[in-house]
Amino acid sequence: MKKNLALPALAVFGGAAAFLPRLLQSRTGFELDTGLPIPGNLPGLALVILLVLLAAVICVLVGKLPKEQDPGPTFPADFSTTEPKLLMLPVMGVLLTALSGLVDLAQGLGIVLPGAPGLDDTYVLTADMEVWVSGPSFSHTAMLLMGLLSLISAAGLFLAVMACRPREDRKPIPGTVLLIAPAALVVRLVLTYRTYSVDPALEAYYVELLALVFLALGFYRLSSFAFQAGRTRRFALYASPAVVLSLAALADASAANLSAPLLYLGGGLTLLGFLLLRLCRPAGDYEAHHSTSEE
Repeated sequence: MKKNLALPALAVFGGAAAFLPRLLQSRTGFELDTGLPIPGNLPGLALVILLVLLAAVICVLVGKLPKEQDPGPTFPADFSTTEPKLLMLPVMGVLLTALSGLVDLAQGLGIVLPGAPGLDDTYVLTADMEVWVSGPSFSHTAMLLMGLLSLISAAGLFLAVMACRPREDRKPIPGTVLLIAPAALVVRLVLTYRTYSVDPALEAYYVELLALVFLALGFYRLSSFAFQAGRTRRFALYASPAVVLSLAALADASAANLSAPLLYLGGGLTLLGFLLLRLCRPAGDYEAHHSTSEE
């Protein structure tokens, strides 16, 4: 299974590599007075090229995974592990997702966190390159809704992680539990797009939107294993870019929306953890659902 670790490793190092040009783009790629993108910004171009190259390599590595036969792998049976360290990564991701929900709820209730502006405060890009969001990011109602959905998602994902522990009396968890996370992410995607759509500079927020899209698709593909319709190739094809984009989106973190970087990091770690749980199965167990390379 060591050969299958190349895909998670690429996602992590690729996301770390994409973080730097995204950070430089957010600092140098926009005009101070208008906020419009500067044409030909080198970090911005480098980010696009890097993301395209990573997408191509991910597709190649996913294609090298063995093709699965029917019946395919199921959740949690084919994600279980006896290695506690493999469970630490998704647990950390779930905790960060829950913390993101708590931050949303706090801001939705009007509680100003230390170092964070209130929802009704207005900030601009200052001359000393301090980046603030101009105007409110989300309404109080939207914050409360996103916070509640994040907490429910974290609870469902925590149950999913705990189900991956080896147990004699293990029972399949309801597939609807795993569907909560993608549904919550779709709601957040819609609210985020509505907030950012008034900004003509697509370069300022396209990474965040792509991160939300692939996080939602990754968790949706994860839920398909609970319905005996999962395929490791499809799951890896969405989970790996989700990790890359989530790490790159951390460069867009702002004091006006503290929950977003927590959600991206939490979602990316959770998907990465489940991808490792699937790929790190014992050789005989993993190949039981796969056809031969000639097929």
